[in-house]
Amino acid sequence: MGNNPSKNSKTKRQTKPSEVEPQITISINEEKKLEYYLPNSHNDIDRLHANTFVKKEMFQGNFSVSIEEKLNKGCKVLDVCCGPGTWLLDLAAKYKKSSFYGVDIKPIFPMEIKPPHLNFIQADVSNGIPFPDNEFDFVNQETMLFIWRIDQWDFILSELVRVTRPGGYIQICEKNFSVYKDMGPVLYNILENGHYASALKRNVDMKITPRLKGKLESQLNITTVHEDEKSVVIGPNGGKIGIAMQGIYLCYMSTDATVETMSSLLGMTKKEYKHYLHNDLLKELKVTYPKHIVNRYWAQKNEN
Repeated sequence: MGNNPSKNSKTKRQTKPSEVEPQITISINEEKKLEYYLPNSHNDIDRLHANTFVKKEMFQGNFSVSIEEKLNKGCKVLDVCCGPGTWLLDLAAKYKKSSFYGVDIKPIFPMEIKPPHLNFIQADVSNGIPFPDNEFDFVNQETMLFIWRIDQWDFILSELVRVTRPGGYIQICEKNFSVYKDMGPVLYNILENGHYASALKRNVDMKITPRLKGKLESQLNITTVHEDEKSVVIGPNGGKIGIAMQGIYLCYMSTDATVETMSSLLGMTKKEYKHYLHNDLLKELKVTYPKHIVNRYWAQKNEN
């Protein structure tokens, strides 16, 4: 996950992957702003690992596109904003003949302990994906709902399409915050008046997920956009996967930066907010059935 929400540049890079050595400069003020949104600890990275495997369980697989045969024979795959590289590491372990690439602004991906057919590049994707046109058979992006501004999505999607080969596939997967289903008042307050309100201040719309299908459909050279929606109950009433999802939520909501932001937005002291999370919310989750809904969209790039 995680790229700096800076101003887009539509300049297309035509460098070869082996030549890419992007340089990133982040000012002190930008770095402080990023701390709330990007992983900054082992707990954050563990949360990202867990989130990837929860989605894999929900969808019964890492992808919905028809690319299994190509992966077995050997093809080229890119994960945009790959975070710690969990999705890629899982695929690379199974498909030995394919080549895998991950790109992210923050180097939390493994630098040495990784398969030889998996490569990571540090770059700010909001300025463009650092690969030439028509480079990959499969391009994936997940969990960027908290990062991309409303005005960035169209450019980002156009970049996903640009680096995909004709006949290749694009897949995006995001949490659907536009539906608060079977949610109790505590969780609703945290998400709506906390996270959603905080995101809007950055011009980030956490409820954009259902509109991403139309945005992908509007891109040039795209065939029919398919969609799949899965949900899991957060908390003990959702079984093992629900408990895992509860842990992911609590981990994200409990970081120092999040506590500072959320307590202010909700009109609480930090101590009151922590009690609200670890007492009121956990009690509520024992008697409610809130849905964690995830949407996956995918499409093929035209052959012509």
